[in-house]
Amino acid sequence: MTKKDYILIADALRIPTNSLSKPTYERELSGVRMATLAIANALQADNPRFNFDHFLAVVRGEKELHSHPAKNGVRS
Repeated sequence: MTKKDYILIADALRIPTNSLSKPTYERELSGVRMATLAIANALQADNPRFNFDHFLAVVRGEKELHSHPAKNGVRS
């Protein structure tokens, strides 16, 4: 997979993650979170250089969609 693929997946997951209001859609949000973790685990298993924490931060909206993880091994 390419970086473009990872961005596409993160973008598709961040829309429901950030648009569902928690009290009303807690069950749906829980499912999206579980799917996000499963996908991130699969991507990490496929690519040892995949940055799991950065991917989750992008999906949660804590980092920009096109941001880059730290290259020095420090989690960003």
